[in-house]
Amino acid sequence: MSSAATPRAVVIGAGVVGLACAARLTMAGRAVTVLDPQPPGMGCSYGNAGCFSLASFVPIGMPGLWRKVPGWLMDRDGPLSIPPSYAARIAPWLWWLLRASSLARVERTCDEMHDFLGVALDRWRPLAAWAGVSELVQRNGWAVVYESEAAYQADALGWRLRRERGVEIHVLQGAEIRELEPALGPHFTHMAYLPEQGQCPNPLRLSQALAATLERHGARFERRAAVGFDFRQGRVRAVRTEAGAVEADEVVVAAGAHSAELAAKLGSRIPLETERGYHAMVEGAESARLLTRPVMSGEGKFFATPMEDGMRFAGSVELGGLRAPPDYRRADILLRKGRAMLPALPQGKVSRWMGMRPSLPDTKPAIGRAPGVANAFFAFGHGHTGLTGAAATGGIVADLAAGREPDLDIRPFDPARFGR
Repeated sequence: MSSAATPRAVVIGAGVVGLACAARLTMAGRAVTVLDPQPPGMGCSYGNAGCFSLASFVPIGMPGLWRKVPGWLMDRDGPLSIPPSYAARIAPWLWWLLRASSLARVERTCDEMHDFLGVALDRWRPLAAWAGVSELVQRNGWAVVYESEAAYQADALGWRLRRERGVEIHVLQGAEIRELEPALGPHFTHMAYLPEQGQCPNPLRLSQALAATLERHGARFERRAAVGFDFRQGRVRAVRTEAGAVEADEVVVAAGAHSAELAAKLGSRIPLETERGYHAMVEGAESARLLTRPVMSGEGKFFATPMEDGMRFAGSVELGGLRAPPDYRRADILLRKGRAMLPALPQGKVSRWMGMRPSLPDTKPAIGRAPGVANAFFAFGHGHTGLTGAAATGGIVADLAAGREPDLDIRPFDPARFGR
């Protein structure tokens, strides 16, 4: 511990998870420094579908997934892409995913993630109020639409897992779908509507508000990348950056898809992979007014989300690593499918984006003390639930740093579960 009265916490990563950790540490009296070469919220936290998804506890590795993967990979417009040059690199991660996809493991993961995500809105509301943006935490539900009875039934296991854990789901058919969302195309035959889910209509503004409030409370933001650590007696003494060291009494690794290399330098080998996701945004208020809540395509596995500044189509999974250039054809596919979903969508100005989701093969994030390093904490690997789980993660990290037992069971998220 520093001789100074105020403990110094260094948070690596200015995405929404890192910002939530920094906020809760600041509230707990830490002197916080946030390190990130990008401005706050400009990575994956910017371009997501804007859902506070309490029901996204169903893992990506499901029984029978392997029967679908070949078809997705052969479909140039499908929801999954793996560049041939990356296939060998991704193989170990896919092996871990297979291990996690038995029904027994899936049931257990659903229980564990349900408890974690179920508190999302309760944890986000006070944090958003602290940042002065309470209006960005909304609860208007979201929906999934299908083009056939067969497609709806293909997702029956996921809907069963949600119902068994208390998620409210209304199944609508035919004209009932257009009564809820009149702009949807007539080809959708089934809708699962989940009224308890939440939405953030501007994820970037949420992150920027957290950052601005942190600065008002004395936090420092350094636009530089962490490259390693200095140690003393088994504890991190400083975080090394491209431009010198930053002394630290506590360190939080919340660098999203870039966290694995830093974790390795703390002695932990964690199978973090990059799920590259895309969005296409049709800008303008007229576009945003077409829907009253996020709507997902059951077949296409993408969301159409009304944002403050337009209609966003976000989704797809490209397992291509950190360094490959974006393939914006993936965004164009989302736009084409989005126009089929919403026939009245104006032409408007279109922007395209690619971001890198930090994904662990068992769908559970790594949250907790870094194995073997008493004053370092991990907060990464949230995959598709980073926005949803950020506030709860920040609270967990602040509790651990203060020596308190978190009020959530964090054993399922133990970073040591993958071994050393």
